[in-house]
Amino acid sequence: MPVSTDGDRLRRLCAAALILQLGAACARAQRSSPDASAAPDAGASAAPSPDAGAVAASSPDAGSSQASPADALAGDEIAPVYPKAEGAPEPLAARLCEALHALPARRKAACCGGGAGFHAGAECTRALSFAARAKAVTLSADEVGRCVEAMERSLEGCDWISPLAAPVPPACEGIVRGALGEGARCRSSLECVDGLRCDGAGPTDAGVCRAPRAAGPCGLSVDALAAVTRQARYAEAHPECRGHCAGRACADDVPPGGRCEAHADCGRGRRCVDARCSEAPLPPAGAACLGGLCAPGARCVDGRCAAPRAEGEACARDSECRAACVRPGGRGDAGAVCGMRCAAP
Repeated sequence: MPVSTDGDRLRRLCAAALILQLGAACARAQRSSPDASAAPDAGASAAPSPDAGAVAASSPDAGSSQASPADALAGDEIAPVYPKAEGAPEPLAARLCEALHALPARRKAACCGGGAGFHAGAECTRALSFAARAKAVTLSADEVGRCVEAMERSLEGCDWISPLAAPVPPACEGIVRGALGEGARCRSSLECVDGLRCDGAGPTDAGVCRAPRAAGPCGLSVDALAAVTRQARYAEAHPECRGHCAGRACADDVPPGGRCEAHADCGRGRRCVDARCSEAPLPPAGAACLGGLCAPGARCVDGRCAAPRAEGEACARDSECRAACVRPGGRGDAGAVCGMRCAAP
């Protein structure tokens, strides 16, 4: 059965976060325009704002000159949870975001022609710089360096290019580390220490670092910082539920050997295989797939795990290739080979 991934979800969440960001910018521009004919809504400006003191508590430096989300929300119907940061961006934040967004955009443009186009690098740098200056997250120069090197290696050549975003290497996962303890005001689960998540946070709302819940709603929020920093596996260190999220509600994990319908039913580190939860490790290339899954670096093709085929090798479907199965002579051409695909067919 098809299995949704954290990467798929983050791509959708990132798009939602950017739409909200654009809406906020338009709202501010309309109010500040000297040609505006309508007077501001006095009722809206008089509405009580969120508790600025509680929001500022997310930073250990209470005297910081950084604006809080509550300050940014004053007079705005919609405003991003990460307000505009003053001054130059944090160097490590800028370096990481450049590797995650600008670098693949430039490499793709070099292979496909044209400009680099739109990417979320600036938004990533802005939000991550704000979180770092607020001392809500920490970045290691060594870990950022390893991520940059891994991204550069993964983007060599052109056979990785597809209409989807370039995959993020394992070296780039889990390197945005939270510094806020339980009860602290937060803007992203990445700001909380491992084991806690930012309850109630979204693209326009702050939350509170809390332990995973045993029951209640889940899967309803958008984590803005996790989306723009491409931390697809952040939920492993910051789970919403003690068990797993099923149908937008927390549920207990099914024990090994119990009946299941999806991989998520079995909890982290386990899979649903033949309708039973299994703790068996994911198989490598050459072995039979486990519930349609394979170890990192391999993919399930016709029931067996296989390494992605190299550029120029014969193929029948995209799943066999690193990027795409390309038919040079059109859809009916039998000589399909693995290669790059710059745009959706």
